[in-house]
Formats: sequence, C-alpha cells, structure tokens
Amino acid sequence: MNDLPRVFRMLGWVFLAVAINIVLIGVGVLWMKVGPAAVGLLLDPANAVIWLTTALTFAPAVGSFYAARLLRRRQAAD
Repeated sequence: MNDLPRVFRMLGWVFLAVAINIVLIGVGVLWMKVGPAAVGLLLDPANAVIWLTTALTFAPAVGSFYAARLLRRRQAAD
C-alpha cells in the first residue's frame, strides 16, 4: 500500500504535463489566429468560459496530488 500515494503523485504529474500542454497549445493557436489581441481576449473578465475550461483542465492533476497527500497522511497515522 506504500506505492499507492506514489502512483497518484506520478499520475498527478502526468495530468499536470498534459494540462499545461493543452493550455499552452490553446493559447498558441489563439495567438496565431488573432495575434497580439489574444492577450486582451484572454484577460477579458467577460470570457469566463476560458477561465472555467482552464480550471477544469487542471482539476485532475490537483485531485491526484491531493489524493496522494491524503493517502500519505493516512499511512503516517497508522
């Protein structure tokens, strides 16, 4: 059972790498299509869909890191 937190932590790193690639590729595509005005589109508070999608993209990584932390804490208490 000692390996389960390590597996969740490695899975979290994989999810984080995938999420960063998705976000950076998305920003790059937006920059290529719109140009410098893409910064204004990304920072526009009315564009909540981009912010929500970005948060949901990083959610599995955060969840995996948190699950690993909880499992490590539970094993330390035993």
